[in-house]
Amino acid sequence: MLKTKFHNFPKGKPFSIILGDFLGRGIFNVDGDSWKFQKNMASMELGKTSTCCYVFDIINCEIKTRLVPLLSKQDQVLDLQDVFKRFSFDVICWFSFGIDPSCLELSLPMSKLAMAFDLASKLSAERAMNVSPLVWKIKRALNLGSEKELKRAIERINLLAKEVIRQRRKTGFLNSNDLLSRFMSIINDETYLRDIIISFLLAGRDTVASGLTSLFWLLSKHSNVVSAIKQEADRIIGENKELTCFDQMKELHYLQATVYESMRLYPPIQFDSKFCQNDDVLPDGSVLKKGTRVTYHPYAMGRIEEIWGEDCLEFKPERWLKHNGVFSPENPFKYPIFQAGFRVCLGKEMALLEMKTVTLSLIRRFRIQLLTPPSPDQHPRFLPGLTATFSDGLPVLGTIPEPSLYSLVARKKPGRGIDGLNYPYMHTYLNGTNPNISAVFHRIVTNVEEGDLEYNVKVASPKELSVVVIPKMFKFNGINQNKTFRVLVKGGESMMNGTEVVSATLEWNSNKGHSVKSPIVVFKQQ
Repeated sequence: MLKTKFHNFPKGKPFSIILGDFLGRGIFNVDGDSWKFQKNMASMELGKTSTCCYVFDIINCEIKTRLVPLLSKQDQVLDLQDVFKRFSFDVICWFSFGIDPSCLELSLPMSKLAMAFDLASKLSAERAMNVSPLVWKIKRALNLGSEKELKRAIERINLLAKEVIRQRRKTGFLNSNDLLSRFMSIINDETYLRDIIISFLLAGRDTVASGLTSLFWLLSKHSNVVSAIKQEADRIIGENKELTCFDQMKELHYLQATVYESMRLYPPIQFDSKFCQNDDVLPDGSVLKKGTRVTYHPYAMGRIEEIWGEDCLEFKPERWLKHNGVFSPENPFKYPIFQAGFRVCLGKEMALLEMKTVTLSLIRRFRIQLLTPPSPDQHPRFLPGLTATFSDGLPVLGTIPEPSLYSLVARKKPGRGIDGLNYPYMHTYLNGTNPNISAVFHRIVTNVEEGDLEYNVKVASPKELSVVVIPKMFKFNGINQNKTFRVLVKGGESMMNGTEVVSATLEWNSNKGHSVKSPIVVFKQQ
């Protein structure tokens, strides 16, 4: 279907007719020469390094200026699926049209283009669920019900799209980087331009949002995977450092494996159909008559033991890692999430870049809590449509900021405190209920000498907190002892050079039972 007999299995007229009013002659709704032309044009543009860098800049700008501020607001319930749809629509509109619909600005009304696009996509997909095509065709002819709504939504999309095209011609497009401007340099037909761009909007918005929703649902059940992604990012990018360029993504193999594994289990496009143009025979001997609809099902394929092994139902990013943790892709015909062969998804790399950038940015900044945590054997339920959509959305109850790394240095007062103590290694634990504090700490790798104690502790903010420091074993006057120390951290101020300083006190009980306090200076690690 996808390779050796590709030309005998086109999209087919039944599919093109269903989506024809919405997608027109766009790449996802045509075959033959029109498909080849759009594929060649898009391949040239999407394959350029400059295009990838442009997309990366758009994604990062949307994350920093809108997505992060939105999720930073505490005490609110958000539907993460809706947030991802808004985010991806903003990004794809910037890339495709060069316009900003501001969908992620929740204080603003949803853009007319986004609402019309949503409705047109939903109603077009519902056409395929009618008992017979005659049902929706009669409704369309009489301008009734859902077909009347679809017509209005498409008229709104056409009006807005044509206005954007006219404005672009008026202001000039030769020096613009968006996809519309690139196509306008060789195409004059406004309707054809509209069809091409609307197809890319459909692909770039709903599929990315679907993939991100499923991924974060899975991550909520697998904290070990979240930790592994963070550790890889800290190693490759650096702790508390941001992605600075597109090329850094290539080194994040575990993150890539996680995204691929998520889509293996929950592909954004769960099945795809073609129509047999002439009589044919499948490799297993099945005889196909002309006009037969043939469907392959990536969602089902991801759950077949013969393809993925006995652990096919498990979420295991490690299955994609070979040779010392390097990502190794599978045969695309085994993993047809982006299709395979001649019709392989042209926006594959852009979609992966968006998913990985968003995932990395969010899990390094926040701990996202689902409103209703899924049970181990629970599976999401999907709505019917062109892409996989959670029927109940993905509600999250607030987002807890992930801690920043602070370095604590204990300085004793002369003659008091921790003279003569030797700590080969230590663990630190939290004492208190501050939800903004992480309970993950680092083992001490230095000894205490001349009254200096150095270790790392993660603190979300310089607000008051209490940390208990428990040495596993240390010597005092030649005798092995266990001691408990308490570190009290209060307040915060910024020095001239921008280094954040927090005052603190180290409290511990001496072997005689006396309480000893030593001052500590806490510097935020730069």
